[in-house]
Amino acid sequence: MNFKRNITNISVLGIIGALSLTAVPMFNNTDNSADTVNADSKYGDINSDGYINAVDASIILSYYAYTATTKGTPMTLEKFIANGSGTTEPTTSDPSDKKVSLKTGGDTFTIVSWNHDEAPSLISNWTGIKTEDVIERMYSGADDPITAPSGAKINFVNLNTVGATASEKYDELFNQGYDIDVYFAEPYWALKYMDNDAFSAPLSSVGITEKDMGEWYPYTLKLAKNSKGECKAIPYNVCPGAFVYRSDIAEKYLGVDSPEKMQAAIGNWSLFASSAKTIAEKSEGRMALADSLAGMWQAYSCGRFDYVASGNKLDLSSDVKQFADMAKELWNNGGVAKNSQWEDAWTEAGQKGQCVGYFVPSWTFFNDSSFVYDATNKQSGKWSICTGPQAYYWGGTDMLVNASTDNGDDVRSFILSTVFNPDNMKKYAYSNNMPNNIYVNAQLAKDNSYHKISMSEILNKQNYYSVFEQSARSIDIKKYSPYDDKINSDIIEQIKDSYIKRNQAWNDTLTEIQDKICEDYPELKQ
Repeated sequence: MNFKRNITNISVLGIIGALSLTAVPMFNNTDNSADTVNADSKYGDINSDGYINAVDASIILSYYAYTATTKGTPMTLEKFIANGSGTTEPTTSDPSDKKVSLKTGGDTFTIVSWNHDEAPSLISNWTGIKTEDVIERMYSGADDPITAPSGAKINFVNLNTVGATASEKYDELFNQGYDIDVYFAEPYWALKYMDNDAFSAPLSSVGITEKDMGEWYPYTLKLAKNSKGECKAIPYNVCPGAFVYRSDIAEKYLGVDSPEKMQAAIGNWSLFASSAKTIAEKSEGRMALADSLAGMWQAYSCGRFDYVASGNKLDLSSDVKQFADMAKELWNNGGVAKNSQWEDAWTEAGQKGQCVGYFVPSWTFFNDSSFVYDATNKQSGKWSICTGPQAYYWGGTDMLVNASTDNGDDVRSFILSTVFNPDNMKKYAYSNNMPNNIYVNAQLAKDNSYHKISMSEILNKQNYYSVFEQSARSIDIKKYSPYDDKINSDIIEQIKDSYIKRNQAWNDTLTEIQDKICEDYPELKQ
């Protein structure tokens, strides 16, 4: 009843719009202009950012949860929003179920990762030892080893490889019976281990259940589950995507002079294709809106498809053809650059002003040597960022528990330190990552307290952390399978080669796509 009482001033239209998970530009009562926001009539724009989208829906649901559980008279919705962008203070207590059913008492706690990037800072947050000291003591063979709360020696194994090939290294360790307690994996290949009960334990075995995950981004709740619906992964690092673009070029060809207006111009795929065509025509084919077909597909394909139906039968929906038709049109009219990702020409297109923008994930912003710094050519004040036509994720890191661990108590302690401790998650953000916590990130976004000075200058001091935070809230995935990454790769390669370059009929292209997928995965059926 309190919920109803406190939201009587929010229109029904607003709630429906917010819950639709679709970004709707605001309009006022008189001119219906998509660029005008009427402060007196919010129409469901709960956080007053100019859009009715999943962020507003999240605020409403958070407020409902707050009023349902608070004792006494709850604060008003307005005060609730003012206290933290529509969020309450993050929970600092441990998850309620504290039972650990895994073996304990091991003398060594081993963490395995494919690279060095994250483990030292997580160990630092857990133990209270400075990151630089963790690194020195881990790699120098010091006589004073770092220890876990149980007293077990902490051993970090850096496989020093890239995520795509790390799985092979992990297989070797598991086959050798190596003493692994927790290990990191990317969502694209984590299911291989999550579906193997010999190599992964359910999180309930260390006292963590789905009811403890209320502060996680909704899409990560699906990433946490294996094919049987068991929670087996901790997606502690989120990597939402966005669209970074040359603001001066966008203003020249589209007439947009702010990220909000750019978002209105490319806020769905139909608008994106239309704007790309406009830019190509006005620039006489010299300027593309999108950096690459692969970049567009990275965003478009995110969570949209359920490729493998029951009986291991392939199911490529009509949405694939819709993307193929759009891609072909933009390729032919110059709306998308004809570069491949990670090649020199891809980076140079941004440096030389040959494309307007890039589909990029958050991790390309948080490091001074990352791709975005190169592609933008460190051009101060000439770039901006918006969500783009679709919220999506690109990357991320899961923590898995080895079913054979003999340090169940330390596993639980390490997980709580990493994903359920707000102070540690803020520290993790400052070590150039995004933690999986809506409330922590909302506070960082509101305060604008996290940003790289160099990137802030490139983006004309825009609060880019806020853009990624809102993107993370809006990500929606139907389902994901261990086949998805390679299937997505096969699809875009065949669209580019067969449907676009060789101009084959769609049915012939679809046959080639299915043949290629079944070649890669013989267990799948057409």
